[in-house]
Amino acid sequence: MKKIIFLMALIFSVPLIAQEHRNTVTVVGETQAALGNSSYTILISLQPIFVYEGQTEVEVASLAEARQNYIKQLKAIGIDFSRFKRNAYYEFMTSYSSNRASEYYYIKTSNKEEVRKITRLKSAGMSIANTDIDAHILSKEQLVDLSKKAIDNAEEKAEALAKKIDKTIGEIVTIVDQNTSEQYMQSYGTSTSQTHIVTVTFELK
Repeated sequence: MKKIIFLMALIFSVPLIAQEHRNTVTVVGETQAALGNSSYTILISLQPIFVYEGQTEVEVASLAEARQNYIKQLKAIGIDFSRFKRNAYYEFMTSYSSNRASEYYYIKTSNKEEVRKITRLKSAGMSIANTDIDAHILSKEQLVDLSKKAIDNAEEKAEALAKKIDKTIGEIVTIVDQNTSEQYMQSYGTSTSQTHIVTVTFELK
C-alpha cells in the first residue's frame, strides 16, 4: 500500500518538477508613449520691499503694498489674481530660513502664453519661486494598449534571440509591468515621449 501511495505521489510530482525546471528566456519589451498635453504650476513669492541706506535696510513698501502692486500689474496683462491660490504649506516650510514676512501663491494653467506673461512680469517684491510641468495622466485603456505593444516587442526580441541559439519560444510564463498612469516630464520639457517598459518571460523550447 505504501509503495502504491509513493508511486502515485511520484507520478503527480513529475510534471511539477519538469515545470519548475523548464527553460525560459526573459526579455524587456519597449514602446514609446507620447507625452500628453501638459499644464503648468507657477509658484510666486511676495515680500516687503527694502532698500539700503548706508549699511541699513529700510522698508519702503509693506507686504500688502507689494501684493497690491503685483495685482495691478497682473490685471494690466489680462490675468486675475483671484486665480492664484495661497500656499500656506510652502510658507511654513520656508519660514525658518527667512526673517522677512512672505506670502506664496500658485496658479495652474495649460495656456503657454499665460506662463510666458507671468514669468516675464517684473514686479517689486515679487519673485518666481518655482515652475513645474504637470504631466498628463494616462487612462487605464491607454496603459493597457501601451503594455500590449511592449509585450509584442518583447515577443519579437525573444523570437530573434531564440533563433540565434536554434530554439523557439513557447507560452508566456510571467509578465512584470510596473508602469503607472502618471507620465513624467524632464525639467526642461524637451522630450515628446517616454519609454513604456514591460518585462516578459517566455518558455524556451
